[in-house]
Amino acid sequence: MNIIDRTANISRFARIHPGEKAAICFPLLFLSIIWRDPGMAIFTVIASLFFALLSGVSLFLYIRLLIAPAAFILAGVLPIAFSFNGWLSVSTDDKSIYTALTTACAAFAGAASVYAFILTTPFTQIVWLMKKCKLPSLFVDITFLVYRFIFQLWEKKNEVIQAQMLRSGRPGVQMAARAAVHIFTSTLLEMNERQNAALLRGGLDYIPSAEWKSFWRKKK
Repeated sequence: MNIIDRTANISRFARIHPGEKAAICFPLLFLSIIWRDPGMAIFTVIASLFFALLSGVSLFLYIRLLIAPAAFILAGVLPIAFSFNGWLSVSTDDKSIYTALTTACAAFAGAASVYAFILTTPFTQIVWLMKKCKLPSLFVDITFLVYRFIFQLWEKKNEVIQAQMLRSGRPGVQMAARAAVHIFTSTLLEMNERQNAALLRGGLDYIPSAEWKSFWRKKK
């Protein structure tokens, strides 16, 4: 089980109704996109961090997970902030810097709110929520399979690297290429088995939904 699934399943909000968690996190996401302002981005990040910490998510884990999108966002806004004319000619202006700053803030705030949601919501609840929103069943099935493929690939990569270290494998281009081929092919085979199992069960409708708790009301 990957760290995101594990964190979501052991968080204090794991049994809270997914619709209520979405009602808290998604408005923050939409506000950060619509209201492209650094102040709004800071508010969104602080609110998302508070929500995640309140659910028991580790601060170190939350920050570590945000490093990857932050790096991609930084690489994406550099061409907005600077104009490159040849190898040594770089130009910029206040408008470009401001546009890059607001874009980066909005994107990072959106990533923070999304992570606050997925770190407190098990994926089975996300699938349940998508079905309740009347999304096409094909879209839900593809989302589930892609989600599993990504983390299955990650788990297989860790297994292969650990096996190489135990056998005192030497790093190199040839070994890395062989490991990449093995990881990809073995993951595809496992995902093919998972897909066949899902088809035999008639799709992904077998995922059960529990009796959710609520933030605002207590069950009698």
